[in-house]
Amino acid sequence: MRFLPAGVCAALLLTACTTDGGPPADADPDPTASPTATEPRDDPAGEPSGEPSDEPSDDGSEALEPVGAGDTAESVAQGNGPPVALTDVRLAAHEGFDRIVFEVAGEGEAGWEIGYTDEPRAQGSGAPVEVPGDAVLGITLTNIALPGDAPEDVQPWEGAAQLTAAGAAVLDTLVEDTLFEGRYTFFAGLDRQRPFAVGSLPSPQRIVVDVLADELTAPVGLSQRCESPAGFSISYPEGWSVNSGLTVPACTRFAPEPFTVPPGTDARVGAVTASVESIPFDRVAGSGSADVRSRSETTVDGRAAVRIERVSSGEGLWPEGVRTTSYVVDLGEGEDGPRTLVVNTIDLRQFDYARNVRVLDRMVGTLEFPES
Repeated sequence: MRFLPAGVCAALLLTACTTDGGPPADADPDPTASPTATEPRDDPAGEPSGEPSDEPSDDGSEALEPVGAGDTAESVAQGNGPPVALTDVRLAAHEGFDRIVFEVAGEGEAGWEIGYTDEPRAQGSGAPVEVPGDAVLGITLTNIALPGDAPEDVQPWEGAAQLTAAGAAVLDTLVEDTLFEGRYTFFAGLDRQRPFAVGSLPSPQRIVVDVLADELTAPVGLSQRCESPAGFSISYPEGWSVNSGLTVPACTRFAPEPFTVPPGTDARVGAVTASVESIPFDRVAGSGSADVRSRSETTVDGRAAVRIERVSSGEGLWPEGVRTTSYVVDLGEGEDGPRTLVVNTIDLRQFDYARNVRVLDRMVGTLEFPES
């Protein structure tokens, strides 16, 4: 885990970090963690019943949930370590969504690049690929070894070039393309563009793509509230945890699971984070080195603010392609100079980014500041 002086972090604000910052995806201490992935269940005797499953129980008592809330934006995660071998590809229909599972083996980690495409083309040749369906979801697994380079005692996948799932609601066919320079591409033919969610499960390592038949976007309820010594109060979701203030100011880190903010590190532990920076509003709200996908002016509790969606260019702390949604709020001049509040969420693989963006939007709407 890297250590970063606070001054450097402030200079890289929004394109890279908040005050406590966060590691790039390849420095994540638990890269397979996903807050919405199926967790192992305990049996009545208290013994673990096994690793997370991508299939429902035989008696139907443990129905699966999608690995995320889902949206139509591209999903990207970097692979790490030695290349891994693809060992299995399987499809299944579940209530409310269709699932594609890519199982891999090896000491490294597979990455992915998944998004909709209007022109599916073969890697290398660029030839058009015929994909049944009215919409095409391109799925590229990265950090994949050639069959001849697979780890010892690992049998690479040798499945059909086209796969279907019995009873699928939205998934027509999964079409295999090619494995080229560590990138293994598939195309999923769908009835139309629909929200999808991507996650990873461990033991064995699996990349899971869930295509949602319905948009599972239940309203976000904010039933808890806290006040920060940084000068604001804010509401956050029921069941979420908030930091106590031992390492960074209280009421500035929020996550759906209990967490600890490590002292003196740049670990990103909050799904949503807030920080007050001693930097002028105009500078923080600037474009920086990242690719700005959207920028809208707004007000928060009567104060000038902007909402910015960015994609990292790879020049800061975050690897290229990492998405961030941020609110920047002008707090005006304080005793020690300008003050700007930044509240954001970031698309690291341990977080459910689509859900967290919805939570962020709701939370910012509850911000209140004491009278000057």
